[in-house]
Amino acid sequence: MGGGLLTPATPQEASEIELLNAMMGGTLDPVHALRVLRKHNNNLDKAATALLEGDTGEGESNPYADLPNLEPLDTPTVGPRTPPPSRPEKPVIDLTKDDDDGELARALQASLEDQPPAFGPSNRAPDPNWAMAEVTGPVGMSQDEQAMSRAIEASLTFNVTEDLYEELPLEERIRKGDTPVALRPTASGVSYAALLLHALFFVPQVRNAIASWLPRPEQGSEESSIAEITPPTNGPGWPVWTMLELFANMDLARLSELSVDAALNAFAVEPWNNPADRPGDSTFRFYEGLVYAVEHCLKYNNLRNPERKPCSMGRTTPNPTISTQTILCCVKVSVGMNPEVNDLVSALAAELAPDPAKLPFAKRQVIMTPSDVIAFQLLRDVAPPPYDAAVGRRTERALFKYPKTVYLDQFMKESYDFANEKRTAQRRLIQEIKELEHKKKNLLYHNEKDTLADLQSALHYYENVAESDSESKRAEEIRINQEKLKHIIETVKAEVTSIDATISRLKSDSEGMLDCPELQEHRYDLRAVIVHDGLYGRSHLYSYVKSKGKWWKTVDYVVTEVPEETVLSDPTGLHLGAGPYFLLYSRAMPQAEEDARAPWHESLKDAIKYNNQIFFEQLPPEVASQVVDPNSPPSSPRVGAAPSEQTINEPDTADLSEARGEPMDTTD
Repeated sequence: MGGGLLTPATPQEASEIELLNAMMGGTLDPVHALRVLRKHNNNLDKAATALLEGDTGEGESNPYADLPNLEPLDTPTVGPRTPPPSRPEKPVIDLTKDDDDGELARALQASLEDQPPAFGPSNRAPDPNWAMAEVTGPVGMSQDEQAMSRAIEASLTFNVTEDLYEELPLEERIRKGDTPVALRPTASGVSYAALLLHALFFVPQVRNAIASWLPRPEQGSEESSIAEITPPTNGPGWPVWTMLELFANMDLARLSELSVDAALNAFAVEPWNNPADRPGDSTFRFYEGLVYAVEHCLKYNNLRNPERKPCSMGRTTPNPTISTQTILCCVKVSVGMNPEVNDLVSALAAELAPDPAKLPFAKRQVIMTPSDVIAFQLLRDVAPPPYDAAVGRRTERALFKYPKTVYLDQFMKESYDFANEKRTAQRRLIQEIKELEHKKKNLLYHNEKDTLADLQSALHYYENVAESDSESKRAEEIRINQEKLKHIIETVKAEVTSIDATISRLKSDSEGMLDCPELQEHRYDLRAVIVHDGLYGRSHLYSYVKSKGKWWKTVDYVVTEVPEETVLSDPTGLHLGAGPYFLLYSRAMPQAEEDARAPWHESLKDAIKYNNQIFFEQLPPEVASQVVDPNSPPSSPRVGAAPSEQTINEPDTADLSEARGEPMDTTD
């Protein structure tokens, strides 16, 4: 790294080092960055390239090289550090240098193959740190090729500085009505964890169970009352208490966004720093650990559950012949492997109850006791979409369908035999449909030719082209051929119409075979969907959640209402092997019960009310005068309550020594 003491970084250099650190995954040594930056005469582009190539900064002309190796007192402080991404096996394509060897052109050509890209000057705002070129698709590209081109363009024009945490002014952080609160981490690599915690709040069973939980006092300490609770700071109770405070703030706080940096310290969150990895895998592991901690605390460390009754938050008991201890808090579902099972229910049936004719030795799994909550991780292959050379275009991935309501009865032990009979009958109907479709194909095609079209062409010939030359025998022959062709065409059309009607009826019977009252006792409703658009960064992961009958989309700090159809048919990320990757369902309940406010502890409500008032006092007077807090009527006097140490809203402004005052007035 070179010897000697470096002169302290200037403010400009400190800013550039922070940017370099973000580019390198948050693990860059600031002294190392300063040496490399100065070695290249403070040229940020060259310094970034040098760091990617492993430059250590050796050889810099340093006027203080004869001084001992001492750390400067004001070494620039950079952002939060996270583990570096895996080292790529292939050389990195450097987008900051001149493309003399055509490396970028070859990469684009490999992606679009038959459509060479057109390069042009970028119309983005000038950026002194990066110089990018935008790519536009050539005229005549199909719709899916244009979508692929746009995806490549987005990945090439992505600037790491655009993914840095942006802190909004206070006046832009006012929650509007019942709009959900966004959860935001500073580090982009843990955005998936924030989205999962955010989604769990909108599962009413999870929200109510967490709100009703209170930790038992530690062994050896005095038995505390429900009114006096000591928050745990370690062990499995710590993450559950963190969720309790976080959820209460999401319900009652008047900020439109909450920082979760402090909250995530309570969870073992692994960062998603490698764009080649699937965020769904990290989400699955995080959810699995979270479910275990929550169920453990709700049963064994719950002041409000002295009988230690079990609480099923996301675990189900499968067939005991397989394993009585298997955790099915999240079911992994393969997507896109078979077009015949490209929906959630069919995919579950293929995995839990496979066809005996195709897999005679496969084990049948049943659910012994269904949980209140069930999650699904949608697994997609990471290979790029196939290229169809015959038609000269990339084939579009089919949209995986998941319903807003699903019934699990057909997979439960109590109704498995009945469901299996229905499923067997369904397979017979599907086989009949295939046979009819084959018969229809034989009627309409012969040797890859359209038989009906050929017959109609022949009829056209005899009706409009053939001439009798005034010969009665020839005229009669033409007439007879016309009649025969008309009869054959009408017969074929009638047969095809009959086949189509039968296929339509059989499909309707097949699709509704399992839709019967006997298999519709255990209904689960969709609560949340988490989506990845295929690229890397905080803005490329987002979620849909349902709150009080409305669906909301959350991208970083932006929360907008969307129609239900958008949630159930979002095609984002299909061309990049991405898309919706995590689904949360829970037992159906009456709408009034679903929308009811959770029973938050009084001390939490007091703390949040106090924080709301501190927040309002920091707003400009003209803005604060227009803000209405539905949780604290304007007639309520100011209170002197202090928030707990883990309260999310503006903790630096709270005086922890103050006594609690007037309780929060809440309205549903």
